[in-house]
Amino acid sequence: MPAPKPPFKRLITNYQTNSQGCWIWQGRATKAGYGQIKVFGKIVSVHRYSYELHKGNIAKSLEVMHTCNNKLCINPDHLILGTHKENIKQAIKDKLLDHSKINYKGVGGINRDQSIQVLVKGIAYGSIREAEQVLKLGKGTVRYWVKNKPDIARLITKQEYYQLKNKEYEYK
Repeated sequence: MPAPKPPFKRLITNYQTNSQGCWIWQGRATKAGYGQIKVFGKIVSVHRYSYELHKGNIAKSLEVMHTCNNKLCINPDHLILGTHKENIKQAIKDKLLDHSKINYKGVGGINRDQSIQVLVKGIAYGSIREAEQVLKLGKGTVRYWVKNKPDIARLITKQEYYQLKNKEYEYK
């Protein structure tokens, strides 16, 4: 059995060039349309990998942006670095993102009114994330309990949440 190709060889042999000069990734892609490649056992965004190979390291606070607006493009000449805020602004400017659907209190985030309340071990939490943080649990633990161990955790309505929270304050 031949040895597997190194990731950089898979990258440079697995694209096709289009009329705009984009190098269109021919490998696997996410539902959102971004290419992916396995690099030493880890799945990574192919445009980020291409940028790193051709231009160097990427600071954790930065994102790789496509100047061509083609999510599958891996041409390093079409890739630039920017902050998340810059990326969102550019996507709005290029009409790739609906301006009206952005929550500016935290781009794409949710607030307590939109979160799902949960009862874990008899205590009400405003969100699954809050419960995991307060109880120092790993991400996904409460969701697992809700699905598989309803005696430990279950989803509750906002009304139940506020009733249980009021009872907690009465006891204090």
